[in-house]
Amino acid sequence: MRNLFWKAPFLLLGAAATIAATPADSIRSRVAGYRALGAAFKATNDLVRAGNFVSPGLRQAAGQISAASRGQYGWFPAGSGPQSRLKTAARAEIWSRTAEFRAAQDAFARQAATFERIAASGNEAAIRSGVRQLGASCKGCHDTFRVADD
Repeated sequence: MRNLFWKAPFLLLGAAATIAATPADSIRSRVAGYRALGAAFKATNDLVRAGNFVSPGLRQAAGQISAASRGQYGWFPAGSGPQSRLKTAARAEIWSRTAEFRAAQDAFARQAATFERIAASGNEAAIRSGVRQLGASCKGCHDTFRVADD
């Protein structure tokens, strides 16, 4: 887990900062960003399940989630969706319903920032509730804008 925490911020920054030259580059960057986000979310859930509410690792993972929530805005450039004919879990609705997608991104970013503050508090009840709300904000976007996993 320690290696994850060391590498994840760099993966998130690299994924967010990449200005992709091709749709394939954009998709790779997006996948890397979401994999790092998923790893940070898994670490968060694992720490909460273990009762580690004052763990520095929890605060670090919450910070990584918050950073990813800010980076996600650059992960969906035009041409990097299904129309590229490349493998992607991103639905075409991301680009056809941009206002709704942006609202979902904004909701996740707000929830991630809130969770980062909550994680720093060490308050068990608030952290448990915050993790559930954070997961719900992820699910809200996945339900509409991500191809379902089989």
